[in-house]
Amino acid sequence: MPPHPPHILLLAPGAKVGLARIWKEAIKSRQGLLTAWETDAYAPALSVCHRATAGGALEDGRNLERLHEWCRREKPDLVVPTRHGDLSALATIADSLRAQGTAVAISSNECITLCTDKVATHDWLRRSGFPTPKQTTVAALHQSSLQDHLPLMAKNARGSGSGGIRLCRSASDFAGLPADWLLQSIAPGIEFTVNTYVDAQGSSVCAIPHERILVQDGEVVRARTVRNPTVMQLARQISELLPGARGPLNIQIFWEESTARATVIEINPRFGGGYPLAHRAGGTFVDWLLQEYLDHSTPARLDDWEEKLLMVRYRDAIFHSQAT
Repeated sequence: MPPHPPHILLLAPGAKVGLARIWKEAIKSRQGLLTAWETDAYAPALSVCHRATAGGALEDGRNLERLHEWCRREKPDLVVPTRHGDLSALATIADSLRAQGTAVAISSNECITLCTDKVATHDWLRRSGFPTPKQTTVAALHQSSLQDHLPLMAKNARGSGSGGIRLCRSASDFAGLPADWLLQSIAPGIEFTVNTYVDAQGSSVCAIPHERILVQDGEVVRARTVRNPTVMQLARQISELLPGARGPLNIQIFWEESTARATVIEINPRFGGGYPLAHRAGGTFVDWLLQEYLDHSTPARLDDWEEKLLMVRYRDAIFHSQAT
């Protein structure tokens, strides 16, 4: 137990109310403080956090400097990113923050660089012998065998989630797409997200797959945990081989039952939108981060998590009186 109540800084929680609730509950027994770094004054997750500070996206160097100064002044014990776009910038100052007493729940700079660029991710997966879709770019399509294998999935090489992804069924669908956008063959089967956790020794503590039943605006709204040994083992192998991976990862894998074929789509080195399902199933990554970074102890491997647990999300409202 740390000598003082822990202070956790949650970066850009936005509408991730479920994740914020999990963090607040995890530090409750420690009399901890949960602060949100958030640019949107009306973000729903702010209603859960104890307090908030106005802070923007870290791709802007001014915001990165503000975060560094804020941490120097406020001395949070742990900074936790939730937004894909913040990862690369945060990784560049992680060592500096640690030197001034603030831990950062993030993988190595090398791992972040590899995972946030889909070209680099695809090349690393292929070199490492993992199954991936065939891939090219819009500019290079005319030189690729994929031009004869429509339809193809088109996506931004540095995008996150399912944002902007489109299905191209004919040559006319490529019109207007940026030349550097990626084109991928369509992976067969059911899409899974596998939530994995890598401890400080580089070992995969657990791998919890969930089937993405319904996705809206890139966010999973209906999902079910599934114990698929092949998918679980594949996610563990990827997690442990990634250079400098640490903490929560979510890995997208398609699984075709009839051929027992897996295809790895992408790796996100952060909490995913569907993490609350893994947490409810027994994968308490938030508690493990506190255990590692604050208590300096290693979490035990988890294999006995709840299978066939269904998550169904719905719209809700949060009310604040602004009467003066």
